[in-house]
Amino acid sequence: MKTRLFAGSLLLIAASAHAETVLRVVTEGTFPPYSMVRADGTLAGFDVDIAQALCLEMKIKCQVVANEFDGIIPGLVAKKFDLAVASMAITDERKKAVAFSDKYQGGYSTFIGRSGQKLDGLPPSMKGRLIGVQQGTIQANYARAVYAPAGARLKTYSTVENAFLDVASGRLDALMVEVGSAYELKKSPKGKQMEMFGPRMNDPKYFGTGSGIAMRKDDTVLLGKVNAALKTIVANGTYKKINDKYFDYNQYD
Repeated sequence: MKTRLFAGSLLLIAASAHAETVLRVVTEGTFPPYSMVRADGTLAGFDVDIAQALCLEMKIKCQVVANEFDGIIPGLVAKKFDLAVASMAITDERKKAVAFSDKYQGGYSTFIGRSGQKLDGLPPSMKGRLIGVQQGTIQANYARAVYAPAGARLKTYSTVENAFLDVASGRLDALMVEVGSAYELKKSPKGKQMEMFGPRMNDPKYFGTGSGIAMRKDDTVLLGKVNAALKTIVANGTYKKINDKYFDYNQYD
């Protein structure tokens, strides 16, 4: 799969005063179809629906708010948030700071760029090309480790949406992004002139073992509740219903 706060930030202030009864859940808000802000300022998307389903199953009142991706883990550690449902890959580096639930989605990363470039997406073919990545993400780490040494140039962005605008305008050769987000970008008017290309990027060394729900390490009781609720919504069909609302494939795999 990202310190701008959206309309939900005001509700976060109220939630903070009642942390014993209201779970503060953070997502990104600028990462469609996983999380985005509607015209009325409310949050929507796969991650938002999953968060709400888990809270309903746990019988806990939750307030979902948005924050830039690279500020989510620091926010958890500082007790600004209680849970992060933000398509966050489970990696060894992140596990040094926070605890993760069991996997709630799989996926892989890919390139998206203008049609007709005839690039295979392998490191040698991207030499000299300008690749966009979102700051604070596994894609950024992977691009620095694998593509920059092969001669690719990198540019970081605060959001995927901003990076995509530069791809569409020709200021970037390609954007490295989670496959679900790439599909969503292709649905947009500008996406009609785009294509997905390159290898399936999912090396566990960089991309982890799927995405999990992050929380503070000492919240062991909460971790147990989240894992139990996740297991239930997968078994009873709730997860599939949410999945099929946003994807044409099984996001869990």
